[in-house]
Amino acid sequence: MTETLTPPTVAAGADSPLALLFDIALEIGTQGEDEQRDDAQTAALDHVWTAYPDTLGKALDTDDWSGQPALDGAGLEPSAVAYLDGGLWLHHSSDGDQERDVLTLIAPCTCGTGYIDTVLDGERDLLQVLNDLRATGGRFPHNANEPDCDSQQRLRAWGHTRP
Repeated sequence: MTETLTPPTVAAGADSPLALLFDIALEIGTQGEDEQRDDAQTAALDHVWTAYPDTLGKALDTDDWSGQPALDGAGLEPSAVAYLDGGLWLHHSSDGDQERDVLTLIAPCTCGTGYIDTVLDGERDLLQVLNDLRATGGRFPHNANEPDCDSQQRLRAWGHTRP
């Protein structure tokens, strides 16, 4: 017969150091939505100013970014978005481990029914994408072989090349 181990009950007195630590952990460990928005906006600005100093760092300001809180049920981290005009957006987030910034350019498809996104890999990559988009008026070319442009993603995540 297998016995189940019952964990000991920890009873902390109201004025004990453990009770105080529990209260501190609860207070510090939880970020409100406003803090998450501010932190996401700050992270986006920091990434843009560091990785894109000659392009996005000059074109975007603090007021251009809007922070979004995490969506725990969907497994989404806090993020920030910036509207560029002409239907183009930037979306900034961190990967789940907060080790890498992910900046995604979202642009309309030439068919007019959806958007296509591409993960940017630095300033040189951004310049190449912008030059390609200039030829189509800021739209990604529609791929007629795909049934739904809403599902197309032109990702260059972690070394994968774009089609």
